[in-house]
Amino acid sequence: MERYHAGMLCGLTVGILAGLLFVAFLFKKKILDMHFDERQERARGKAFQYGFFTMIISTYFYAVSDIMLGHWCDTMVGVSLCIALAICVFAITCILKDAYLSLREKPRTLMTFFALLSIINLGFGFMFHISPGLTENGVLTYRAVNPIMGTATLVILIVYIVNYLLRLREEEE
Repeated sequence: MERYHAGMLCGLTVGILAGLLFVAFLFKKKILDMHFDERQERARGKAFQYGFFTMIISTYFYAVSDIMLGHWCDTMVGVSLCIALAICVFAITCILKDAYLSLREKPRTLMTFFALLSIINLGFGFMFHISPGLTENGVLTYRAVNPIMGTATLVILIVYIVNYLLRLREEEE
């Protein structure tokens, strides 16, 4: 079992490093440009506050559910649910207040990126659902993290697209 934990740790480390390298690449190519005006900064601060409180409340509910319902999911799944919920609250609040993208960023790039993230994570989730291992002895395993994150990015993408199309319609009128 010790090799299993070492493998999980290596996998998580490689995943985090790959994500950080990808974000650094996006900054270097000027795809991510984090220059916001004052109104956007205030809106992002408020969205961060909502996301932070969502994280605290959802973590508390996860702990209470684990006590009251018994061990229903791996810790990684519970934490991922809390993180995904907080990120969704932050992102949706920013999108609705027009503070998600800086003035120089292109919406189509963001939509493509979130579509790819959703497809990849939901694809892994589908593969894990087909093969046994999503649950073990009635407990949701770490393999549920991909569909959780895929669903979160899909929700953010849908809200962004709907908001983008509504703003285009308003500008046309």
